Amino acid sequence: MLKLTTADGRILTPPGELEPLLKGAYPAFFKLLGHIRFFYAVNELWDVKASLAFSAGGRELAAIKLEDGAFSVHVAGENFQVADEAQLDAVFTALQKSATPAQRRPEKQLAAHLDKYPCGGRCDMCLINIKHNRFGHAGSKVFNEMDRNCYYDDSQEHGDHSRARCPGCEAKRRKPEKSCDTHKCLKEKGLAHCLACGEWETCGKSGNGHTPGQCNLGITAEEVTGLIIPYCDKERLRLLRDAGL
Repeated sequence: MLKLTTADGRILTPPGELEPLLKGAYPAFFKLLGHIRFFYAVNELWDVKASLAFSAGGRELAAIKLEDGAFSVHVAGENFQVADEAQLDAVFTALQKSATPAQRRPEKQLAAHLDKYPCGGRCDMCLINIKHNRFGHAGSKVFNEMDRNCYYDDSQEHGDHSRARCPGCEAKRRKPEKSCDTHKCLKEKGLAHCLACGEWETCGKSGNGHTPGQCNLGITAEEVTGLIIPYCDKERLRLLRDAGL
């Protein structure tokens, strides 16, 4: 099984390594992992075998036990046996009911002002953004270490972002030659933001293609906030859509 040992001794594992064990239950596991990371600010405790727990504020939010072709989820005294995505709604409801205020992700991290960030991403939260590096590269250096922990294993090389400095979404939008595919697409279609388009979930131009479930197992709440939450474009758009915006 591929893994990564961090500077503080944690052993992380790419979620895809679990697919041979979980088989048809893997899509449900991937979706649940992404859901917890997006809505809750919790540390992940991974035993590198079959157990993954989520906790914050001295209290466990949930614990997952992997099995052959399925997994069980323990939330506040309730146990759920999951074999496919159809069984996840009950788990989501239990998580919402049992989470403490310290475990819930702040609304300000979940929302997006679509006039500023039309794809739903939050470049203002990105540690490479110039606002975090105005007097040096402190944010970028933190990003560089977290990037390795979140997206790579010991068999891969990763880029050096320790001196990266991005002017941000709004600055790029003012310079057509530097605009991303999202800005160019919206301009061509005459739309203000991706939510106004009926193809944003599948077009490939909305956001950066990252999903919250793809990062290594065993990362900290700080790593999720710094390296996953800023780029949850589609998750934010879905949240805004479901809110009727």
